[in-house]
Amino acid sequence: MCRAVRSVALGAASLAFVAGAVADSPQAPRSRRVLIIDQEGPTRPAFVEFMRGFNQALAEVADGGYEIFIENLDLVRLGRLDGDLDQAAGWLLRKFRDAPFDVIVPTSAVTWDFVVSNREVLAPGATIVAVNRPGETVGGVLPPNSTYITTAGNVTETIELGFTLFPRARRVAVIGQTRPHPQLLQSEIDDARRTIESRGLEFLSLLDLSLEDLKERLRRLPADSIVVYIGYWKDEPGGKTYVPAVILETLCRETKAPIFGIIDTYVGRGVVGGVCTNIGALGAAAARLTAASRAGAPPDPVFVPPMVILDQRALDRFGISASRIPPGARVVFRELGFWDRYWPQAVGAGVLFVLQGLLIATLIQQLRRRQRAERLVDEQQAMIVHASRVSTLGQFAASLAHELGQPLGAMLNNIEAASLLLRDDSSHNAAELREILDDLAADDQRAGAVLDRIRAMVRKQRFTTAAVEVTSLLRDTLALAGPRLRADGIHVAVDCPAGLPPIAGDEIMLQQALLNLIGNSADAIRATRERPRGRPPVAPGGITISATLDGRIIDLAVIDTGGGLENPKIATAIEPFLTTKETGLGMGLPIVRSIVEQHDGSMQIEDDPGRGVTVRLRLPFWDEGRRE
Repeated sequence: MCRAVRSVALGAASLAFVAGAVADSPQAPRSRRVLIIDQEGPTRPAFVEFMRGFNQALAEVADGGYEIFIENLDLVRLGRLDGDLDQAAGWLLRKFRDAPFDVIVPTSAVTWDFVVSNREVLAPGATIVAVNRPGETVGGVLPPNSTYITTAGNVTETIELGFTLFPRARRVAVIGQTRPHPQLLQSEIDDARRTIESRGLEFLSLLDLSLEDLKERLRRLPADSIVVYIGYWKDEPGGKTYVPAVILETLCRETKAPIFGIIDTYVGRGVVGGVCTNIGALGAAAARLTAASRAGAPPDPVFVPPMVILDQRALDRFGISASRIPPGARVVFRELGFWDRYWPQAVGAGVLFVLQGLLIATLIQQLRRRQRAERLVDEQQAMIVHASRVSTLGQFAASLAHELGQPLGAMLNNIEAASLLLRDDSSHNAAELREILDDLAADDQRAGAVLDRIRAMVRKQRFTTAAVEVTSLLRDTLALAGPRLRADGIHVAVDCPAGLPPIAGDEIMLQQALLNLIGNSADAIRATRERPRGRPPVAPGGITISATLDGRIIDLAVIDTGGGLENPKIATAIEPFLTTKETGLGMGLPIVRSIVEQHDGSMQIEDDPGRGVTVRLRLPFWDEGRRE
């Protein structure tokens, strides 16, 4: 190798040699030494990707007892591809004379031939792990203690991919150079030509052109063309070398036609994609075979299949729909949507929104409950005030009854005295005056009886059970309610057959129950008469009170024609303070039910919508053997 080659190689490996010398010191066990020989430069993207895969895989499968040495022959830039490489063997021998290698990894067919030819000089007992590039194969019979990694040639497959994505293409152009990979082009280009011509399409060879000619040809290519890029290493007329992946970016800007590549390091530099060799996977496979060679016999060869890789940005630029992308393709540089980018934030915001909604709903519900509670408290306070007024009125009624009792008694005494004076009077008007005095005495006694009943109802008394005649109960109750009913023009019909047994109960409490029911019926009838203008007229209402015997039960029914209940729930949910009257207290029916239950009876409400309501008090009759 020339002096420049030796200087480059010496610079690349000097640090590794110092590390190897330290590792060979008596204090540390000897590590396995691996020499990787590449025919091109160390900064080439493909080689960088190869070493990334190699180092990562070796760290996963090995215990770290390896020293890695790298030699990059840089043959393209130095123009020594066809030169005498045997000089490199002697120089490498002198360079690594104190560092015998356990594994040698040539990364191309050229370096494979070089290693096989100089194996006995470089490292006679080393295992060779050869890496074949796409389309290359190790030549001849494998020497002892050697294995290899191979991958399929993918130029033809990439052309087929191009036809899938661009079915209207009319021609295919291939960019490449016969140097430094003659084996690759020799077979791959021939297969590609046959594939293209079998479809009746035009094949354009853009091989071994100068850079300016290549750009000009690309600019003239029609848009219905497909370009397959193999690699461009050196502009022969000018002698300038290029990194194939880097110059590809310039070539993609020179044409309207889509360009496809065959190596994964080409993707992302303007190409649509391709059936690409995974360079990192080749490096990883080489590392695994290197680690496996430690067991003794060389491991079996490994095949690394190519994979379809596409650039989403190029697909969008050429308007390729997702339906044309073959299954299993790896799409890179995909523009992430809002959900792909921000799904954690979106989920968090959604959860927060839901929690806030639940919190707001809870607060609104609590506010409504509070408002309902406040309204209920206000209503109950108003009811308590009203009940207080009723209680006060009851006390005044009792006091009034007491005060009126004395003048009524005096009036009765005077009437009786006048009757005695007129008893022996035979004048013409005496008989008529005696009849008047009798009427006054009867009215006075009736007024006194009413006052007695008022005092009895208001006075707090213990519940006492006695025989209550049904006829007298109804008569006395109507005597109390009669003035109000007559004033309202409400007719009351009584249906009480003779011979009914008496009721077992407290007469005053039963009167109170019947008065509440009669009052409710009267209020309902009055309400039906006060219908708004335009509503059909209602016939004058009436109340029917019936008493029947049902086994051992006296059934007292108060039936009205007040149009029925406005709120049907009252029939099944008799609660205190539940009323449909604007001025009502809502305690009438609960009091009636309480009185009936004290008498071991039951109350039933039957609603006839549009007609009226029937309230039945079912009370046990008096048994002679009952104790008072």
